[in-house]
Amino acid sequence: MLRLLRVRVEAGARVCPSAATATDIAEVERALGLRLPAFYVRLLTEVANGGFGPGFGLIGIPPHGFIDDDLGGNLVETYLQGRACEDLAWRTPRGLLHLCNWGCGTFSYVDTLSASAAVVTHDVLEDRVEYTETSVALAEWLSDWVAGVNLEDAMYETIGDRDGINPFTKKPMKIPIRRRLGRRLEFATRG
Repeated sequence: MLRLLRVRVEAGARVCPSAATATDIAEVERALGLRLPAFYVRLLTEVANGGFGPGFGLIGIPPHGFIDDDLGGNLVETYLQGRACEDLAWRTPRGLLHLCNWGCGTFSYVDTLSASAAVVTHDVLEDRVEYTETSVALAEWLSDWVAGVNLEDAMYETIGDRDGINPFTKKPMKIPIRRRLGRRLEFATRG
């Protein structure tokens, strides 16, 4: 699987950062107070330090990893800021690290506390953030991506549509109404 990812990275249009080092991993783990899952570490150290993969690319680790502009900081800064949020409805659950950005404020995370490094995606609601298990394992999720599965489409089921106006053409259009697939997660016990 890692070989296939390396081939895909080398053939891709994006220029990815060079792989992270063992020192980078140790420093990030120290700063976060978390142990990174073994497969995630192998991705960062044997393929590239982010920039490849689903969405706008996997988010890398400091000091030289791919940074998504929407995060407003690097992976460590963003995690620590999210954990420091006083409002529990908006606090980042312990162990969830930003993995990729899908756009429109939707991010997937790697769950560093799950045995298989589950992939979790959030929905921002009016009064809270809701989390859904997108894949039980990071390796399985990336294997699907390598096989050509559109992971963003796979996260949803279309349950209807509504009338709207295309903002570019100003013509009427149907807008799909989608519901997130997957098991809803409750992280209140994680703090």
